[in-house]
Parts: sequence; structure tokens; C-alpha cells
Amino acid sequence: MQQVQQPFTGLKVLAVARVFAAPFAAYQLALHGAEVITVEDPVKGDSTRTAGGSHAKKLTEAKMGVGYLAHASNKKSLTLNLKEPRAQAIFKQMIKDTDVLIENLRTGDMDRFGLGYEAMQAINPRLIYCSLTGYGQTGPKRRDAAIDVVIQAASGMMSVTGSPQSGPMKVGPTVVDYASGFSLALAITTALYQRERTGEGQRIDVSMLETALISMSAVVSDVQNAGLETKLNGNRTSANMPISNSLMCSDTHIVVAASSDLRRRRFLTGIGRMDMLDEARFATPDLMRENADAMYEEIEKTLKSRTAQEWEDILNEAGVPCMRVYKIKEIVEHPQIKERKLYHTFEHVPGIDKQVTVPLAPYKLSKGPAIAHSVPARLGQHTDEILKGLGFDAAQIQEMRQAGVV
Repeated sequence: MQQVQQPFTGLKVLAVARVFAAPFAAYQLALHGAEVITVEDPVKGDSTRTAGGSHAKKLTEAKMGVGYLAHASNKKSLTLNLKEPRAQAIFKQMIKDTDVLIENLRTGDMDRFGLGYEAMQAINPRLIYCSLTGYGQTGPKRRDAAIDVVIQAASGMMSVTGSPQSGPMKVGPTVVDYASGFSLALAITTALYQRERTGEGQRIDVSMLETALISMSAVVSDVQNAGLETKLNGNRTSANMPISNSLMCSDTHIVVAASSDLRRRRFLTGIGRMDMLDEARFATPDLMRENADAMYEEIEKTLKSRTAQEWEDILNEAGVPCMRVYKIKEIVEHPQIKERKLYHTFEHVPGIDKQVTVPLAPYKLSKGPAIAHSVPARLGQHTDEILKGLGFDAAQIQEMRQAGVV
């Protein structure tokens, strides 16, 4: 079978990228063949290398924390202390043949190092210079620090997540980080396509706050255009559309989304409760909304007669969107995920001596698919290789290492 060339083969990416969002964007390029070099602090490296709970102690001690492993495959690790003039000079030398620069330092820091957009464009006019920050490169909050949970609060995401009993809550995973990473990856591919036409690079400015707002576009539109007063609805829809909620079965919860008339009828038929529509208080969608607590209480009486898995099978067969609430360790082993080959397992990763499973892309390309071909790099693993490629000899590299430059 002839091997298909990956879409980004030959693309050179330099990433001054930390934590999740920006490294994740770079990972998307690496999965499709780009050569990605991550610039890390010589002593600490990316903070995700040493971040993790007590259950992951062996990984963090090896500087292979779970957050780092999640999106570090296929990349090279170069240690450079960008506060040092000699490191800055090395960085500028590398920019000459770099296609994409990704950075997510605090707004203005790259300029302070002499590595800002104007300076790098002067060296390489074809460079696509990408900045990913909490609030963007302009505006009154451009210098403010931000992380995922802060952006969830700032964007209003937390104001529509949770229940009246719980109060505002964050979404469990760092969804804004990953959405921002996807936003940057899309922006990069757009800029690369534009460069094919013009021959010129450009600057990309991604804001996590704006990404969060865009990811809630339907709700924001409801607020802006229809005057929605948002409130905490728990697992019900923002408009409390019946029937859409998490519901208790005999063992655990199932989530049902049957808001349309057709799906409501399929749901009630599936659970054997079409009789509910004969009750005056549930006769119309508006009445269901008015009497939602009583409606869901009545439905749960029936659902508690079977397990969530039994109802999942019955209702999916009836054409009702529903799934029981899975634990992560269950869903990653689900036949659907296994069939789609969403994850790749490395049998051995140096330094931790165990299997490591990493994510691929959540889409399939028939030509040039996402491939994880090399294990996550040890801190500074490729420093000597890269510097020798730039013309430095072993003695010079050793002297720079002793001086804290690399």
C-alpha cells in the first residue's frame, strides 16, 4: 500500500507554547506532518510536565505529566532561555526558515525579548506569527493573565452552567483551552492558504474570551436578539424545552434530548407513557414547561424500572438522542471509539517505561490522516541536534548550557 504524504509535511513550526491551548494547536499541525519544535525553559520546561495529582506521581517525577503527554507526540523539545541575548539570537536564526510561530506568553513579552511580530516579520516576511492569549493583543484587558476557568467566568459560560442549588459552575474539563487551540489551528490553515496566493505571512491574534463567546453563539444570539434572561437550568435546555434533561434510572442517570414534537412522542412511546399526553398539565409543550418538575418526576418513576443501559438501547432504537452518563474510563473503551481509532498507544516511552495512550484528531481524512509517529520528547531532548544543525559545535553547546542559555 502506497503511503500518503501528510498535508503539512515540510512545514516548520516553532512553538513558544505552554500548558494546553497553544500546545494543542501545535499538536494538530504535528499530527498532520509538520515539524514542530517546542521551546521550553531549560530548568522547568512546560509546567504541564510536572503538574498532576498524586495518582500520577511517577509521571510528574519523570517530567511527563498527563497534560504534557496529551499533546506532545511528534514534537521536538529545544531548551532556550529567551531572557538571554544569545538565546534570542538563536531564536532569530531559526525564524529565517520557520513557517509558523506560535506563542502564548503574556501580551507584550515577546516584544520585550525583541521577538515581537514586527521584528520577526522583518527577518522572514513569509512567517505566520500566532499569538494566543486570554483577551487578545488589543483592548483594556490585553495584559491581564487568564486561564480556562477565569475565561469561563468572564464569558458568561458559568452563568448558564449549574443549577439553582449548585450556583454557577465551571464545565469540568478545560473546554475553552481546547476550543481556543482549535480556533488557532483553523486560523493557521486559513493563513497558510492565503500565503499560497499572496506569498506573504501575517499575524494571527486569538483570544480565549472571544473563542468562549463564539462557542456559545446560539445562547449569545438569544440574549442579543431575543432578550433572553439567562439562568441556571441544570441539565435542562436554556429555554427549558421539554423533554430534555438528565433523568434517573434504576442505577444511574441517562440524558435525553427529545425537544421536538416527533422526538417527544418517540420518547414517550419508547418508555410506554403516551398516556401522559392525555393529562391536562402535560397536554402541550407550554404546559410541559410550566409543569416541568412534575413532568420529570413522573417520567423518572417509569425510568427507574430499568437500568440506564437498557433505556439507552430502547430509546436509541426508537430514534431518540440519548446516552447514559458514562465515566471517561468507560467511553474511551466503548466499541464506537475503538472502531474510530481516536487514540494511539505507544508501547514504550523513555523515562516512564510504560504504555502511553495519546489522542489523535476528532475527524478523519481519507488522504493524509492524523498520525502519532514519535513519543513525547524528554525536556531538551533535541537541543543538541537542533543547535548543531544551526552550526554550533559540541563545545559551544556545552558552554551555553553551563551559562544557562540553553
